[in-house]
Amino acid sequence: MRDPAASLRFEDEFVIRDLTAPLGPDHFLRSDLARLWASRGDLVQFEIKSDRVVVAGRLTFVTQPSEWSDAQLHAAGALTLRLQGEAVAAGYDMKDASAWNVLFDGARPVFCDLMSFEPLRDQKWWALGQFARHFIFPLLASRRRGLRGHVVHTMWRDGMPVEQARQLFGRSIFLTRYGMLMLGEGRSATHSDLGAAADFGQAPTALPADEIQKFRSRIQASLGWMMDGLQAKPVVQAAPNGWSGYHGDRPHYANDSLDAKRRLVAQWVGQLRPAWVLDLGCNTGEFSLIAAEHGARVISADADHDSVAALFQLQAGQTAIHPMVSLLDDLRGGRGWAAAEHPGLMDRLEGRVDMVLMLALIHHLSVGAAVPLDAIARFAFRCSRDAAVVELIESDDPQLRSLCAQRQRDPADFTAEHQRSAFLRAGFELIQEEPLEGARRSLALFRKASL
Repeated sequence: MRDPAASLRFEDEFVIRDLTAPLGPDHFLRSDLARLWASRGDLVQFEIKSDRVVVAGRLTFVTQPSEWSDAQLHAAGALTLRLQGEAVAAGYDMKDASAWNVLFDGARPVFCDLMSFEPLRDQKWWALGQFARHFIFPLLASRRRGLRGHVVHTMWRDGMPVEQARQLFGRSIFLTRYGMLMLGEGRSATHSDLGAAADFGQAPTALPADEIQKFRSRIQASLGWMMDGLQAKPVVQAAPNGWSGYHGDRPHYANDSLDAKRRLVAQWVGQLRPAWVLDLGCNTGEFSLIAAEHGARVISADADHDSVAALFQLQAGQTAIHPMVSLLDDLRGGRGWAAAEHPGLMDRLEGRVDMVLMLALIHHLSVGAAVPLDAIARFAFRCSRDAAVVELIESDDPQLRSLCAQRQRDPADFTAEHQRSAFLRAGFELIQEEPLEGARRSLALFRKASL
């Protein structure tokens, strides 16, 4: 968005870059490497329309670093580092190593900054400090201090400053493989420590191209070693038929009621054939997977980091499901200049999907987070172009009663009838409702009244 080499225009299906200078015959975008990356999905698909206009395909839904699990942040960093290594080997250099330059097409990272590569000239990788701020420091903060990467990116748009990193990790960090990154931007992350023996802050000595590439390969190896130490551990093992060992006990459901819930979701998704589904409170994505099996693209949102990480790990490299960490009662607004460079989540969700899934969620929002039932129903109405599948919960449900007791609320204010009426007032019609035998719950299919 702030690249002086180009300005961006957004259309429904395309991003148009108007270049400030003509695209020369030897520009990176004309190279075999750029075409190779695009063909294998590492770089957004693009077309050079003229020497001043480049058009790229636009992803239908985009998540942001402040919405990624650590597994996603690591995957984005690993892609960035791998592309940098391949670029250097081909005689190019990445001038920006920002997490914002990576998009996720479902659970597959894609580099989107087409103007980020220039001819390789210097020993110094000018974007090294940015790579540390955006990837290594946040992942290290999560690993060593429990401060998740998405929280770091919520706090700092340009990643964790090195001063805060030094304060957070203390002096002991200098005894680890990451200590060389903590010396400060002026003397910081010395290329000498990373590669060989020249100070990161000094002006590089002119060297032949092959010598620069050798020097850079040592830096690449050092950064790869650091990233290896931050590899996300598997959150859960997947069994052939789905998740194993993660759901835990769900005493409020009998096996029959769970089976009925799965059957109804599959039936309604199969009947309506939504192109896009929003699974709010997705947990590890059991019902997102059902929707994806019926051909839907799914936005899967949950506040629990490990649930989202587990779903991403299961779907890594696939494009049907878009996992994201989101606190649903505190959706983030726009980011960047004038809060308009990166749209807020509500802007990206409004009218985006054909069906909203709100399963085992309403009591957490209405009682746990004190969001009014009418506001919850209106939110679903704003997001959906057509339908909503909602789990309605009776006032004597054990979980609802437990939440009410913790917050000194009256269960009589949160009956299934109150919930149902809220969705009707929002503008939905009740199409079908089925009890979940063995649970004090039912599953309801609503559609917008105008349809």
